Amino acid sequence: MKAVVIILLLGSTGLEEIRLTGDNCGIIAENWRVANTTHVWEVDGDPKLQGNYTKDDKLLVGYICDEKKQR
Repeated sequence: MKAVVIILLLGSTGLEEIRLTGDNCGIIAENWRVANTTHVWEVDGDPKLQGNYTKDDKLLVGYICDEKKQR
């Protein structure tokens, strides 16, 4: 099956999407997270802002997986 992965990022202009395709949704999303984000436990002393951030300060919100059968 071919998977479409939608990575969701929260930036200063709102929610953004990055669309990727491949064979395994979870592996694609995890590899993208590892390659493109850094986890922080707090931002400016606020632990409520912990999470995975990109180099341009966008917060990784999560991902959506859509696996379709090839036709």
